[in-house]
Amino acid sequence: MFHYSKSRLVGISDGIFVVVLTIMVLDIKSPISESVGPLTELFKHLVIYFISFAIVSQYWVYHQELLSGVKQATPMLTITNIYYLCFISLTPFATSWLNDSFLSRDSAIAYSVVIILVNFTQSLMFREVANLAEKNGTEVTTHDREEIRSAQVMLGVSIIYLGFAYFLPKYLLIVIIMGLLLRTTVTQIARLINRVPRIHH
Repeated sequence: MFHYSKSRLVGISDGIFVVVLTIMVLDIKSPISESVGPLTELFKHLVIYFISFAIVSQYWVYHQELLSGVKQATPMLTITNIYYLCFISLTPFATSWLNDSFLSRDSAIAYSVVIILVNFTQSLMFREVANLAEKNGTEVTTHDREEIRSAQVMLGVSIIYLGFAYFLPKYLLIVIIMGLLLRTTVTQIARLINRVPRIHH
């Protein structure tokens, strides 16, 4: 009679992603003059915005893929997803702090901690979905295992972000860009390898 609704889970998730992706741009202020100083500040804010937008967009892509094969939400998946969305919602705050202090140690650490919390709950959700599939007798494919490993790698990489945030905060954005490119590149290469037919002798 009573059950957890996947459609409601997807609905609130997409809604929060839309809000988060939208409100981050509101923190970018137009320059009050055409001198070098304000334009430089605008450029810095745009760089931080694009990076945050890319991070949240990547989370949405993997989130919709994660839930695509789930037929019925479970209590654990629902609760974990709520915390996941909570941490996603902190991204505009962390982005705004970076904009205001431009990569101070405290703002860089806060930004990194938010990413770690999102990656941690995302990893839990991937594991929960895999366990749910096994209980329902659904085969966990090579692609599924690759996604689970990828979520775990993301968590490990985000801990590296925290190290840079503490010791070398000025380089944090460069490291994050490298992390985003690495995640995308490794995922695409792994998928290509899995598509190549193996010759059995």
